[in-house]
Amino acid sequence: MEAIIQDSYNGIDDLKIKEVEEPKLSPFSALVETKYTPVLPYDWRTETGELQMIRPVKLPIVIGYGFGGIVKSVGSLRNNNLVGQKVIGASISGSNSTLVDSKMPPLLFKVPEGVDLAAATSIIGGADAALGIINKLHLDTTDKVLITGASGGIGTYLIQLLRLRHIKVIAMGHTSNLKFLKKVGADEVIDYTENISEQLLYHNDITQVVDTAGNIKLLEAISEINSSKNIVSIATNRFSNFIHPNIFPSDYEKLLRMLLKGELHAYIQDVFSYKDVRMAQSISQKHHSQGRILLSY
Repeated sequence: MEAIIQDSYNGIDDLKIKEVEEPKLSPFSALVETKYTPVLPYDWRTETGELQMIRPVKLPIVIGYGFGGIVKSVGSLRNNNLVGQKVIGASISGSNSTLVDSKMPPLLFKVPEGVDLAAATSIIGGADAALGIINKLHLDTTDKVLITGASGGIGTYLIQLLRLRHIKVIAMGHTSNLKFLKKVGADEVIDYTENISEQLLYHNDITQVVDTAGNIKLLEAISEINSSKNIVSIATNRFSNFIHPNIFPSDYEKLLRMLLKGELHAYIQDVFSYKDVRMAQSISQKHHSQGRILLSY
C-alpha cells in the first residue's frame, strides 16, 4: 500500500509518498480502505517540528490522524457487520495511507446511510473540535462569541453549533470571506484587513473570544479593545488560554446524526488526490479557507 511519510522536520515540501507494508490482520483489526483524509494544521505543524513539545514522535511516521473509508475486513474480536460499511475514525499511528488498521473500537464510527462520506470525514478535526470547545466553555444564550479563523474547518462548524444554541456569533475573516461567513450563519462579521480596533468598538458586548487561527497580532489587537474578555485558543498558548477540546465517542455519533438531519452542513473547500498532498497542505496553510480541504484515495 502507499502512505504519506514524514521523515524529517523540513516541512511540507519534504513529504514523501512511499510503498509500505500492508498491516496484518489482528483480532482487534478493522482494515479500512481509505477514501478521504482531512488536511489539518496539526499535520504541517508536526512536519516542521513545532509540536514536538506536546507531540513527540519518532520519525519516520505516516502523517495525519483522521480518515473516512470503507471497512474491508475485520479481526476475530471485531463485529463482522462492519465489513462493507462506511466509517470515519482516528488513528494514532497515522491515517494518510491507502489502508488504515483501526484497532481501537471507540475511535471508529459508522456513517449513516444518507450522509456523504466526504462530509462525514470533515467531522474529524473539525466539528469534533468545535463541539469540544463549546463543551468546555459552558456558554448560554446571554453570550456573544467572537471567532477568529471562522472560515476554516473548525470555525464553520463552530458558527453552526453556536447558532443552534441561539448564541450570537461575530466571525472574523478576510474581506473575500465575509459573505461566506454570513452564509454559514454568523450574525455579524469583522474584516481583519481593516482597522480591527475601530470595528471592535461597535461590539463591546462580546463575552468570549475563541481563537482557532493562532494569529498573535490579531489576538493582541483584540485584547487591546477587549482586555476584560475571556480569550481561549486551540491554536496557540503564547497569548491566550490554551485548551484541548476533548469529546466522547457518543458525541461523534451525535454529530453524524446532525449531518443526516441537515442541522449541520459540511463546508468542503476542495478535494485533492493524496498524491498532491504538498499542494493541498500549502493551499490550506497559506490561502483563505472556506471550510476543510480533503485528500482522496
